[in-house]
Amino acid sequence: MIRFIACDLDGTLLNSRKELPEGLKDVIDKLNDKGVVFAPASGRQYYKVMEQFEPISRNFMYIAENGAYVVKDGRVIVRDCIDAETARDVIKRARRMPGVYPVLCCDDSAYIERGGQGIREVQKYYKRLDTVTDLIDYCDTKNILKIAIFTYGSAYDDIFKKLPEYTGKAQVILSGSNWVDVMKTGVSKGSAIRKIRQICGYGKDECMCFGDYLNDFEMLNECGENFAMANAHEQLRKTAKHIAPSNEENGVIKVISEWFDI
Repeated sequence: MIRFIACDLDGTLLNSRKELPEGLKDVIDKLNDKGVVFAPASGRQYYKVMEQFEPISRNFMYIAENGAYVVKDGRVIVRDCIDAETARDVIKRARRMPGVYPVLCCDDSAYIERGGQGIREVQKYYKRLDTVTDLIDYCDTKNILKIAIFTYGSAYDDIFKKLPEYTGKAQVILSGSNWVDVMKTGVSKGSAIRKIRQICGYGKDECMCFGDYLNDFEMLNECGENFAMANAHEQLRKTAKHIAPSNEENGVIKVISEWFDI
């Protein structure tokens, strides 16, 4: 019996206009009545995800920052941070990449340096975002969950290929066509779900998840019933146990409604 559902947002639950699917509140209410916990799982900031779900929230668990930060019933249960030295190195390297914008993602807020056209795009994903003169000044005083780096070009060519390996300290993840995340080694949506299972006592076969991109691999591996969207990255579709209709077809809601007969 499924007791826990983790669901990616962009490209999975949300359509191309970044909208929540029609009928989600009714489905969530019925899941809650059955004792099933629904957990938005995103690379986005916790405060931004919570803002979007507040109108329908009742029994959510939030998996944010690609698994580095998990909040249950308003209480932080997972906080995995990268060290200041690594953060400084990533920021310095990003500054040398043209058209690239690093964001220091911390547990209290996100920070971006003033100037540049990237701020407008970055603001879409953060409720708490402060513009500062120098990100380096914040590395020693903040709990750094990750460094998200944005480009209007190709994240793989413009950023991913240019960053070194931070063996034992951090991992460089291609989290979208325009985004790269640098996080503590071993941290992922999958590691977050593994810790959630330990805390809440869920068996792997009691967990379900939905995803669409490469940063969802580990999450799929931690859930007995896992779905890649029809619009998902080819490698993820090959890995997934099931394929759900695309995000434009309200695939997550269709699968859940059929699975739970609601």
